[in-house]
Amino acid sequence: MTVAARPYALPLRIRYRWAKGDHDTRHGLIVRAEIDGALGWGEIAFGPHVAVDGPALTAEVDELVAGLDDRDDGFLAALDERRPHNRLRCGIATAWFAARAAAAGQPLNRFLAPDRMPAAAVPINGLVNATEAAGAVEQAHAYAAQGMTTFKVKCFADVDRDIARVRALREAFPAAALRLDPNDAWKTPDEALRNLERFAAYGIAYVEDPLDTHATTIDAMARVRAGSPIPVAWDNPVDALPAMQRLLDADAVDVFVFKMPRAGGPDRQLAMLDLAATAGKPGVMTGPLESAVGTAAGLHVASLTPPPVPDCGFSLSGHFARDLARLPPIVAGGQAVPASPGTGADPSAFWLDTG
Repeated sequence: MTVAARPYALPLRIRYRWAKGDHDTRHGLIVRAEIDGALGWGEIAFGPHVAVDGPALTAEVDELVAGLDDRDDGFLAALDERRPHNRLRCGIATAWFAARAAAAGQPLNRFLAPDRMPAAAVPINGLVNATEAAGAVEQAHAYAAQGMTTFKVKCFADVDRDIARVRALREAFPAAALRLDPNDAWKTPDEALRNLERFAAYGIAYVEDPLDTHATTIDAMARVRAGSPIPVAWDNPVDALPAMQRLLDADAVDVFVFKMPRAGGPDRQLAMLDLAATAGKPGVMTGPLESAVGTAAGLHVASLTPPPVPDCGFSLSGHFARDLARLPPIVAGGQAVPASPGTGADPSAFWLDTG
């Protein structure tokens, strides 16, 4: 078996702040697949707040792929019979697809969807998570210098402070699209609706996860969406096609936000993008603070979004003090999708250093 995983720990030059804590280091795993001499890479990325037991997860990957033939077209079907955690499946599946694409001399997006014309570049939104108004505006100016016109603002439990931050951003950037993400900080439908009414004055594009998604119900989500003056997006509950369909059936969603690690890999994520498009709902790809390996794979899948591709959440590479591979820079608000075979992000130096 030529599929294997190794843990990494990467320092951040910009502290990652959100409602679930502050982080100065990112932990995850890189997955390597080799098929007929061609290499493919994937990433296993949990939420930044989740403790990562690298040795245990490495052993779990070894166990999941033991005895499977990665040269067989049925490799993923056989893997799925072992019921891997979606985030482990994402790393394994991405590496496997990337190796097959590299063996075919194709970039991942072309290999995944040969009947589509992928976007050459993906538009990017900037993540604003400075906790004070002046710092938030400073962050947004740095993104605007790269051509970004959409800012995703992390919100916290202190709504008055967040109102001040959003007001300052709107005054500094009157034409920008502002998206809010309280990351489960708002706990009840009544609280969420009060907060949404307050933020509506600032022309918000949508609010992502305006309820504590670990402690709510579909009915509550539908109630918030029905009463909200701002479009409502869901991220945490969107981990599979059935979850999407439940939100659609309940009329509880305006926008789907996707993270490929949560979906379980590029094949599943592509199907979810297609369901969103069929339902007439925007599907916005984003990443959970991944290294360049996971980000490159996300860019490939995002490039297959039915056009026009929305501004996607892949600006976090700038948070890393060092990364595992190189990515194209963000230019004029967009990031080119690597055109070389596979994903175009090669962490071989990291792999050899840890071998």
